[in-house]
Amino acid sequence: MPHLIYDKYALTDRALPADVHSVLDIGCRDAILKKHLRSGLDYTGIDLFPGPGVDRVGNVEEGLPFADKSFDAVVALDLLEHTDKIWFVFDEMLRVARRRVVVLLPNAYHWSFRLQFLRGREMDKYRLPPEPILDRHRWLVSYDSASRFCRERGGKAGWKVTETILHGGRRGLPIDLALSCLSKSLSAWAVLCVLEPTDSAIER
Repeated sequence: MPHLIYDKYALTDRALPADVHSVLDIGCRDAILKKHLRSGLDYTGIDLFPGPGVDRVGNVEEGLPFADKSFDAVVALDLLEHTDKIWFVFDEMLRVARRRVVVLLPNAYHWSFRLQFLRGREMDKYRLPPEPILDRHRWLVSYDSASRFCRERGGKAGWKVTETILHGGRRGLPIDLALSCLSKSLSAWAVLCVLEPTDSAIER
């Protein structure tokens, strides 16, 4: 299902049902998501770097420092593509979640990014700097690979996936919609995958 306005925070809030009372936000940065969630939720933010709104500092590639099913919901918006051990991090999210996992992955194959490459312009997160950095994209993710990754990896653990396609903004929306009949990897700006456990996952 397409979503015409790029509002990942509002969509995340809508993806959390009434029985969700605690949320872990992975790669929270300045905890901007917290401002968009309904009041009364017990929010925990974890990030690689300290800062306002960061409750725990830690590297998710070393594992999440929480027990199994510690949170009703676990959220990772624009995070997985920054990790080398993307499969491990995804599995860790499922491990510590009880009711929902929300993942947003960008589509680096969107037509606007392809035009940037044709014009010889690099995207910031893919540049090779002269000095080592920790925060960079490790994966050139397409809509197709992002969707398949969440569906198959989640399905293997007993979680079912609902996805929403996000478009980048009103200016490019007519082009997005025109191209959507040809390829979602051309027209989607990002994909938001909401995972919920099936009976088999709950029994584990």
